[in-house]
Amino acid sequence: MLIDFEYEKFTFVDFVVDPQANLLIKKGREKRIESKAMSLLILLASDAGKVITRKQLLTSIWPNVVVGDEVISQLVYSLRNALGDDAKNPQYIETIPKKGYRFIAEVKGVESTKNILQPAEKIIALRDKKPQSKVNTKLLLSGCLLLMLALVIIWSTGRGVLQSNDINFVIENVLPVTQETGVEGDFAFHKNHNKMVYVSATEEGVDLFLKALGTSHSQRLTDDTWKEYSPLWLDAQTLLYIRWQLGQHQIIRHRLQQEAEILYQSTNRISNLAINSATPNELTFIEYDYYRHNRLTELKVLNLLDNKAYYLHDSLLNLPSEIHHPIYSLDGKILFFFDNTDKIQQIVSLNINSNQYTTITNRFTSVAHISLIDRDHLLVSAQLAATKGVWKLSLNDNTITSIFPSTGGQKVVRAALKDGQLYYATHKTSRNLMIANINTKTIDRLENLNSGANESSGIFSKDNQTIYFVSNRTGYYELWKYDDKDKQATIISKINADFIYRPLLSHDENYLAVVYQKEKLTLAIISVATGLPISQTSIPSIKFPLAWSRDDKSLYISEHKGQVNIYQYGRDTLQPSLIQQRAGLFAQESNDGKTLTLFDYNVGGLINRDMINNDIKQFNNAISNLSYLAPGQLKVIGSSIFTVKHDGPLRQLQKYPLMNTADNDEGTLLMKLPNGSSVTDFNTKGTQAIFTSSTSPHGDIMKIVLSQ
Repeated sequence: MLIDFEYEKFTFVDFVVDPQANLLIKKGREKRIESKAMSLLILLASDAGKVITRKQLLTSIWPNVVVGDEVISQLVYSLRNALGDDAKNPQYIETIPKKGYRFIAEVKGVESTKNILQPAEKIIALRDKKPQSKVNTKLLLSGCLLLMLALVIIWSTGRGVLQSNDINFVIENVLPVTQETGVEGDFAFHKNHNKMVYVSATEEGVDLFLKALGTSHSQRLTDDTWKEYSPLWLDAQTLLYIRWQLGQHQIIRHRLQQEAEILYQSTNRISNLAINSATPNELTFIEYDYYRHNRLTELKVLNLLDNKAYYLHDSLLNLPSEIHHPIYSLDGKILFFFDNTDKIQQIVSLNINSNQYTTITNRFTSVAHISLIDRDHLLVSAQLAATKGVWKLSLNDNTITSIFPSTGGQKVVRAALKDGQLYYATHKTSRNLMIANINTKTIDRLENLNSGANESSGIFSKDNQTIYFVSNRTGYYELWKYDDKDKQATIISKINADFIYRPLLSHDENYLAVVYQKEKLTLAIISVATGLPISQTSIPSIKFPLAWSRDDKSLYISEHKGQVNIYQYGRDTLQPSLIQQRAGLFAQESNDGKTLTLFDYNVGGLINRDMINNDIKQFNNAISNLSYLAPGQLKVIGSSIFTVKHDGPLRQLQKYPLMNTADNDEGTLLMKLPNGSSVTDFNTKGTQAIFTSSTSPHGDIMKIVLSQ
């Protein structure tokens, strides 16, 4: 489809669009969008009122590139987020089922934008062109494609590593390596052999597959009831990996064509295998400790000769309490990892000999995987602010360069270099809110609430008629509310956050206490009426609002920093005072404000504390899986405790009597929930629970093919 778009800059409704700078301007505020989203906007706006088919979009935006039809949905979703459009009630982009899309807003040209637009970085393809009054859109789209496909990926000859801009390569294609049903990911290459091993997860099971690069054939390596993950090549014929089944986690050595050998096993979760080239007979891995020794995760080493394991915490002093994605430098002298202790979220290097820590960057919101490019760069699959994708991280000056962003709800969970090509694994799913009706054992899927974006952290209002929740349907995370009477969802906050944790509604329903991640981790009290904070403060570590005082002038918040403690914060000052050490998960003030029921980790159950004389009464309850429970997943209603039982991916709602005797109760099964569900609240009657459930995920392993 050839388009000669007549406008250099154009407007529709209250947007001004500058295609050359990839900018949307609304009421003087600029928002930069990715070049492919701008290409899509130009294509739709150039034929406003007409249906553009998905095939036309594919051939125009991705010429000579093999991509799946799903990328169109992701790109439309991304553009709608940038515009603040609603797919169900569109103002700009209308979906025409089984055909394509139509731009329904009136498009007008902008004669002069000198007073509106500020100078911005121009598209590479137009950088050297002389100024002209109109843009040839064919050139513009070509420039957008070159910018998007190149994405500053510059490769060095023969080594396949990211380098500076002095050498240019051409991207030949983007090709799928796997196209199977379900999710393929968690892959690994042997450095000296042209083959890969990867995990394939379907409804039937999770197994390992072996694939020779350049061929379409895959060989199944495992076929059992275990769930395999984190594969790693030990040598050309030997794999190491982890498998899980019914609460048992094992590290396996598997010589091809032979039986699997168990090297290590634990009832705790194991993850992230890594080998140090300086000590090739030692395997580093992470084992979850769940704060039994004041750490969430333990970094361990397994000797592959005698199968004995020891703690790295014993030799490397002051290791953080939550470590993920460990990887060694090429010479084995440096250990890199993602430190998520108290949601600090930083990539750290540790000199093994000197025991010296260095923070490389704390800019990433979340990190899915880290791999080596060379001695000077890391390849990071992560989210930076609201953008997911793959990034190059310099170890010399800590600069971050975007390799490519993912669109829509898709994220990259792993990326690696092999023979000058970039391989990456994608994962796409969305989270929806649902209500479990305990009396009828049915589930309400809230079709009018869920948008196809990520909806989560739902809580009930006092009358159970309104649901407050978190959603990123605008492109950023915001607080929303859903009225069960008119079946409408309305945005509340104006935060533009990278992430928002579970909110807490005051008794008078005028305020929401919330912790969110933006430039900094922030605790804020948000006015429901205005969507703006009445008080806020930066916090060094994650906190969980548990309960408001009866007069709504203060609230109880648990701090998860090694030892879990409960503090009381003033609503207006946000100044804390310690209430109880080694306590969290749940708090509830009595009607007269004189006593506080809370969860005490020292006794492993609920206690009732007199706030005047500090007398304590203990409730003896046999509540299982405490380490898995989060705020909102345990609630006292009347004389009963409502909670969630975890058994691997299985979730079921349980009820226990609130007792003050020495007898324990096994609890009553209320109903089962979909696997992997995350409960965030029970209503005031104990007849409903609101939970988040993810849609069936899908993902493939892709590669970017390059030539000089």
